[in-house]
Amino acid sequence: MGPLALVAAFGLLIGAGSSEVRKFERLAADHIKATLKGAAPVVTVKSKFSGYVAGPLGDLASVAIHGHSFGTDGLPLFTEPGPTRGRIRNLELALRNFRLGKLDVARIRADIPECRFDYDLALRRKQIRLTHSGEGTGEVEVAAASLQDFIVRKFGEVKRCTVTLSRDRIIVEGYGEFIIVKTDFRVSARLRIEEGRRFYLDEAFIIFGDRFADEASAKVLLDLLNPVVDLDRDLGLHGAIDVQGLRLEHNVLRAWGAARIPKRPE
Repeated sequence: MGPLALVAAFGLLIGAGSSEVRKFERLAADHIKATLKGAAPVVTVKSKFSGYVAGPLGDLASVAIHGHSFGTDGLPLFTEPGPTRGRIRNLELALRNFRLGKLDVARIRADIPECRFDYDLALRRKQIRLTHSGEGTGEVEVAAASLQDFIVRKFGEVKRCTVTLSRDRIIVEGYGEFIIVKTDFRVSARLRIEEGRRFYLDEAFIIFGDRFADEASAKVLLDLLNPVVDLDRDLGLHGAIDVQGLRLEHNVLRAWGAARIPKRPE
């Protein structure tokens, strides 16, 4: 049974009381928690019908999934090929304080309209297979301290570092053992978004020790660090979000863009 299995099953229960609906929501939340890492992940699921008649016929006004305090290797929701008779008018994800791959994330929120599921499968087996995702909006917040931990986890050459986010620049200071040199370093750069999925250090000023790096040495370091974050490869998002804008301020990275539930990887 998939992560959204049981989430809409209560929408198929004609005449079900509110206590039965809450029971299915609890079962859905428990099932999602079983796919996550961590000692005590917290997940809640809430739903609203589109009306007394529409709800039991597989038309849900909304499904809201909230969670925090967990780890996951990637987004735990995917679409798969299949019939699209069942409807979720808005799927809301609100996740906070969790680890996605090697990155600690402060907050992710997405509102995704017009999701579809296999109604006949839900009717027969009380399971949901999400078969289509609309495109909505999403936003993410990551703290500077989480980025510095991520850089050390991702790049073995960087032994320690601190990250400062201010005035739309990222400053990375630390110690590294690179092919060309073992030294303290300082990088001040902007973040450039490529294809909505990869973050590159751009317009960079680099210091090794107490001297500005020459062009060749700077290129070696940038080639190592770029892309500093790849949403699909590093975080397992598989196209869930295309970043359209970002802001670096007060030691927080805020990014936003188009969001969707991705197709399950082959």
